[in-house]
Amino acid sequence: MEEREGLSPIWDDGLLAGRMPAEVVNHRVDRFRGEALTTRLSTLAPEDQRVARGLYDWLYAIEAIAGALGEDPAARAQQLRSHLEAHPVGAQVRAMQGFGRATAAREADGLLAKVAHDVRGGPLTGLLMMLQSVEAGRGGPEDLLQVHFRVRDHRKIMRGALLELDDARRDRDRSLKRHDVQLLVEKWSGARVPVAGEAGVREGRVRLDQRFDGSVCESCIEFTALDRVLYNLINNALRHARDGAVHVVLSAVPDEAPASLRVGVANRVGPTDAEALRGRFGDDLGGLFVGGYSTTGSGLGLRICADMVGNAYGLDEPDDCVDEGYVGAALLGEVFGAWFHWPLVAD
Repeated sequence: MEEREGLSPIWDDGLLAGRMPAEVVNHRVDRFRGEALTTRLSTLAPEDQRVARGLYDWLYAIEAIAGALGEDPAARAQQLRSHLEAHPVGAQVRAMQGFGRATAAREADGLLAKVAHDVRGGPLTGLLMMLQSVEAGRGGPEDLLQVHFRVRDHRKIMRGALLELDDARRDRDRSLKRHDVQLLVEKWSGARVPVAGEAGVREGRVRLDQRFDGSVCESCIEFTALDRVLYNLINNALRHARDGAVHVVLSAVPDEAPASLRVGVANRVGPTDAEALRGRFGDDLGGLFVGGYSTTGSGLGLRICADMVGNAYGLDEPDDCVDEGYVGAALLGEVFGAWFHWPLVAD
């Protein structure tokens, strides 16, 4: 974990005192099962349906290679490279660059735009660049685990967001099965993620500070909803991190008999980003979660975070997440920090 001279002080020493609530209230009478921000595959334009099915099947073959954890890593790395030479990454990159346009041209629908955003983004954002590195011979056996995590996660996000894509596996994702916080730790602690920028591809680094140990979700589909929030937040941080470093903190609130997981994500920003944020929002950056503002993306990612967290806590309007501190953000000097809460599994 990074030393205290790094990014961790944004969460410690009271720097965010008065901004993050001591605890939040769950207004649901039943547990959120993760089934939100979904649409039927058949509601997409035919062109987008073909792209989604093509990507899902393409990722399946990669998952079978990268996820064969009991086999020789060097042999698997060579097998993956050979597979990508026969089924190039570039074709998928080009297809995903246009994904959602045909649907958007046919009808302007906010839900469809959010689903398309997460199918184009999420784990796929860094995964395609990882696979291009493997295809070019620069990736090795040490990259297989991160490829495995991101292929697995993205296929789950796709079938969770797109009904009719793979309903048999989606039904299995809905079955009750507790998911421990260690599942977040194993894929994010020390993760190195390629990030596209104006100067080309650079490496982003994630440092994780675990302060809670226990169960966080009751099923795969709920954990996938949590993943959609976390990938959106970390992708945003990686894109804007001045030095490429992102610090994630997992803690529980309140301290005694915790009811919620609190996830914090921090990164240093450059003066241009800091000036733009302060000029638009002043001292209250919660408006980022309302959506519609971005310097490099669509502005949907953080809004999706508020939508999903709002569903998890049974709030009538996702904007209530911002007003009541379920999600939030602050800029302290050169450090941008954002957070969200997620209801923990009761013992």
